[in-house]
Amino acid sequence: MPSATQNGYSANYKDGARIPQVEQYGDNPVTIRLSDEELKTGQTRPDTIQQLLTYFHRDGFVVLENAIPLDLIDSLYTHMVAENDEYLSRPFTQFNQGAATKNVSQVPPLTPEFLRPELYANKHALAALQYLLGPHPELRFINSNVACPKAAPTGRQAVHSDVHHPYPTIPFGIVLNTYLQDSDASNGVTEIWCGTHNAYCQDEQQAGPEIGWISKSALQARGKVRPPVQPRVKKGSICFRDLRLWHAGMPNTSDKHRIMLAIDYFAAWYGCPMPLKLPSNREEEIEKEWGVGTKGIEWVEGEVEHLEQPFYLNMTQDPEEYLVHTEKGWEDAKARRTGVFDFTKRSVSKENYFENDA
Repeated sequence: MPSATQNGYSANYKDGARIPQVEQYGDNPVTIRLSDEELKTGQTRPDTIQQLLTYFHRDGFVVLENAIPLDLIDSLYTHMVAENDEYLSRPFTQFNQGAATKNVSQVPPLTPEFLRPELYANKHALAALQYLLGPHPELRFINSNVACPKAAPTGRQAVHSDVHHPYPTIPFGIVLNTYLQDSDASNGVTEIWCGTHNAYCQDEQQAGPEIGWISKSALQARGKVRPPVQPRVKKGSICFRDLRLWHAGMPNTSDKHRIMLAIDYFAAWYGCPMPLKLPSNREEEIEKEWGVGTKGIEWVEGEVEHLEQPFYLNMTQDPEEYLVHTEKGWEDAKARRTGVFDFTKRSVSKENYFENDA
């Protein structure tokens, strides 16, 4: 078997192809583990990138393990758990698909201690994103998904896609989900449907035109081909998820919080109009050193009051199609036209998740 050194890395070849020397396991989904040397140096091996791109394009989801130093992960977890009670006490707390899920969106602290490139402009993540989305992928969203402890076993979300407008059929937006603790089904790791990012046309999968929930017929058909899974994900891992992929928040029946950062990047050509507020005293550093597109960042004087930020989302290409949480409820484009705030009034039933009747 021929071998050589290329770009500073030793490599083996067979029939003209490089044989990846990457530690990986699983197939639904695939987990790729960065070496300790990669973590230490911040340099991602070419074969690591090759494997990550391969499985992302196949599955719309891949896990990159050992991507962030654990001392930073542990410190952020402790801080966010302490803030969770304060956040839940606020009158307009954002629950995802209803309070029964005990699943909330909580903006992480944006202070110097925690607004770190290791989390939001991770070198290994950007090494792959530049090939998935193009140069300077735009940072447009920083939030988190907190599965609060002791949820009812039935407190799950409907299977859904994060986007339901007429979106492109190629990758245009990717969410990086970073887990702050070891996660599995017992503490509500997200249910993932590998391969659904490009398996069906929109009109074949959506339960309706105004929401990204997946139809029962599509769920039952796909589940027999490649069933959903709640993978085991180690803390400090970054999960790459295509925004088109089917997924669902699941109940955390454990006695500890399950926290997952949600960091959205978009291709510059896509023109996502969603703004992101960050403190202006970090502008020079982020502009010059982070290597991300900053077109969507609104630089704010002073500290960003992260727990006071209303939930705001717009993954479309139209600035007027935003969704925001208000005192009246969820305000989407329909609510602005009609004055009726009914975006989240539907409830989850058996029609909204896969039932294995085999």
